Amino acid sequence: MDRVSAVIYIGVDRLCRRELGLARIAGKPMIEHVLDAVPDDVEELAILVGECDDPEVYNEVAEKYLAEVIEFRDRPVNDRRLIEFAVENIQGDRMLILPGNAPLITRDFAAFLLECSKKFRAVLPRSPARNTIYLMASYQTRPIREFFGSHPSAGMDEAVKNIGGAIYLSSMSLRIFDEKLGMFFRVSTPQDLKKAEKILKTRKIQRLIEL
Repeated sequence: MDRVSAVIYIGVDRLCRRELGLARIAGKPMIEHVLDAVPDDVEELAILVGECDDPEVYNEVAEKYLAEVIEFRDRPVNDRRLIEFAVENIQGDRMLILPGNAPLITRDFAAFLLECSKKFRAVLPRSPARNTIYLMASYQTRPIREFFGSHPSAGMDEAVKNIGGAIYLSSMSLRIFDEKLGMFFRVSTPQDLKKAEKILKTRKIQRLIEL
């Protein structure tokens, strides 16, 4: 059986911007733009809420999307700990993990990450600066869960190297999903909110023109 889970994480940044995921963009909370990108074949959906947020404020969104709200209170906050916590708290054989402050992620891109995880143990985009993005990726959960269990101090670089079977996606190759690479844009300021809303409105107009 191949069960698929998705985790949207929010509120775990070092500056503790409270309830960041509920900031409104183009008429709805930012996190809903990310949730809308989750592919239909996902059977289990979780919203991972960090110490900066009150988990209860996401209950309405979670109910709307049939998701579970999970609290993350561990310190320190780093990529490895977030992914370890996620795989410990979901049931899927494969997991898609996406940041809740990336409202320009598209469903086609998210579906591609998930589809690749059928063959590869880790599917990892690289940003235009060639940084590996572990928290906007997909994983086969068993190999990485087992590695974390036996290597409590290892970081993500070591984890991916040791589980093998990873694929790295260059930013250039990801332009097929978005020429401007909007999937890498993160909202953290009011100015970012305005920029994201402008881009989303432009996308909507372009779709209408294409129709």
